Amino acid sequence: MENLWPWLLGIAVLLTLAAVLLPRLPKLASAPKKLEVKSRERKEEIAEEISPVTHPVKKCEEDLFIPHHYGVDRLVVMAKDPYWLHAYWEVSATKYHDFVQQYGQADWQTSHQVLRVYDVTGLHEESSLKSHSCQEIILKPFADNWFIEVGQPDRSFFLELGRLLPDGRYVKLLISNRVTTPRASVSQRMDEEWMWIEGIYQMMQRVPHGNSSEMLVGKNDFEGGIKPLGISSPGFK
Repeated sequence: MENLWPWLLGIAVLLTLAAVLLPRLPKLASAPKKLEVKSRERKEEIAEEISPVTHPVKKCEEDLFIPHHYGVDRLVVMAKDPYWLHAYWEVSATKYHDFVQQYGQADWQTSHQVLRVYDVTGLHEESSLKSHSCQEIILKPFADNWFIEVGQPDRSFFLELGRLLPDGRYVKLLISNRVTTPRASVSQRMDEEWMWIEGIYQMMQRVPHGNSSEMLVGKNDFEGGIKPLGISSPGFK
């Protein structure tokens, strides 16, 4: 029995140590390892800031298309300046087929496209006189617009587009609007209703008391060198 006590004491010590150390082993095993931070390559920030941001170009859903012809018979004339006119036109397929049916395809091909310029200054549409003068211009076969030198400021004109046949006959196709060239000098017309501001000052009378502008001077005050306040246009009453 005396030899058994040391053995029992040693077994008790081992059991005590085991009871203390065993619960701590899983915690030590499960302790997180030190995170390894991966080294990232340094970006060239200066280059990114300087370079402009480009966005992809979005294609239009529907491409815009402007046709060269609209299938409408028209002859339009405009005044470019006091000495020049500009005209553009379109002969539709219907007008072309009507000409071919009446005169034939050969006459269309051998005829010349001409533009007639009529001076109708001061004439009404009901006047028996068609124009004061007429200027005829031979055009290129496929021309659809033309600059016309009239050299006459402040005059009214209209145009005709037609075909000049080989035998000398003229076939009218289109007629234009009327247009008037602007003057090349200062207008001589005077508006009698306008007057100088000084004349308004001379005609003014003193307004009654209670008006916000108590002193709107008359003739004597204006001649004395006192100018009124609040007067800016002939519409003032």
